[in-house]
Amino acid sequence: MPSSTTSGSSGSSGPDSPDSPIGSASPTSPISLTTSAGTDSANPPDIEVGYLRAYFMYSVADSLNLNLVKSSGKDYQAAQIKLADVPAPSYIQFAVAPLLAQLPDVTIDIGETSEKAEVRLKLYDYGTVALRFSIPFSGTWQEFTALSRRVKNSEALSQIAQATLTSVIAEISSAMSSPHRVLLEDYFVAEVQSFSSDISASQLLQAHRSPLASLVAGEERPLAANEQDEVLRVNFSYMECELAILTWDVAFVFDNLEGANTVDSIIEFANTQLVELRTYDSLLDRYLDEIYKSKAEHMRSNWLHGGKVATRQAERLRYLLVDVRELSDRASNALKMIGDAYYARLYRGMAVRLSLSEWQHQVETKLTSVGEVYRFTHDQAEHGRSEFLEFMVIALISIEILMNFWHH
Repeated sequence: MPSSTTSGSSGSSGPDSPDSPIGSASPTSPISLTTSAGTDSANPPDIEVGYLRAYFMYSVADSLNLNLVKSSGKDYQAAQIKLADVPAPSYIQFAVAPLLAQLPDVTIDIGETSEKAEVRLKLYDYGTVALRFSIPFSGTWQEFTALSRRVKNSEALSQIAQATLTSVIAEISSAMSSPHRVLLEDYFVAEVQSFSSDISASQLLQAHRSPLASLVAGEERPLAANEQDEVLRVNFSYMECELAILTWDVAFVFDNLEGANTVDSIIEFANTQLVELRTYDSLLDRYLDEIYKSKAEHMRSNWLHGGKVATRQAERLRYLLVDVRELSDRASNALKMIGDAYYARLYRGMAVRLSLSEWQHQVETKLTSVGEVYRFTHDQAEHGRSEFLEFMVIALISIEILMNFWHH
């Protein structure tokens, strides 16, 4: 298994498309972010129970045999999404439930402090390994914001994640189908389960919008008003005691333990889709490069050898089209959502922030290009076979004429 890891956290996915149809906030109406002259930008209350969570999603293989992994002896559990209490009938389940296991805690040197982190492993059948590092927190908002920045920028954390991945791959290698070059997406969640005093989602967004925006953006100084609006734009609340703010690389989640776990699971799943789409995109780029090189080889070949080259290319392209479409469909259809408008909208908001539709369109465009090249190459192969048959017919006729001439 190659050790190189390609990260997409700093440029593979950016802010969402400006014309993407996403609403924000509550199921009935968005929470207003309008700035007023008297808006209080003081920090929110102290945090009683909070976490800083760092997610590392690695695409390592075309697929993982989870049944084989589960029989390995480690204490894996099926990890279906548990919905928080909502009145509407709902169904959000994985077609194939990922496997979850707790790993030993680690200590991470993060700037000025060393922090103990809980480590959780999740394996998805479409070839993704997800690691989550959770640092518990209790203290002031300023301390929470400062620690969040250090966690996000921690090279030590990235190195520990890479070392953990290497260990995991060694354990599950027999269950990996078609391992490939590792691709990485990381994501960070600042999570608050309870404050020292009661506060609502509306109060956080209106009375504390400046420090909240700075936390999500990872900035030490206050943002300009228009930038605050952009950072806080995609937000969701089902009740006034919960809030999720989504950006392309950081989220803020204010909810109880059960609700926060549901939101975190949806955020993680969307990021696994992103890293898989990047994997398919990279695979198609590599094959298209090979196709163009082999076309140059075909141009230099004689007509007999060229027909064989075209036949081999057509066969490879046919398998590539089938494989990538199958893998893409598996990742796209991994999560089934029925009935629960709130969590479905939250997932769509995350998908927009990660530009999943743009990545999907890019993959489909390249698949179309591969399909066109396949048809062209297939026609070339057929033409080569036709020319060969014509040559054989002419050769046989010539031999027959020569033999008749010889006998006479």
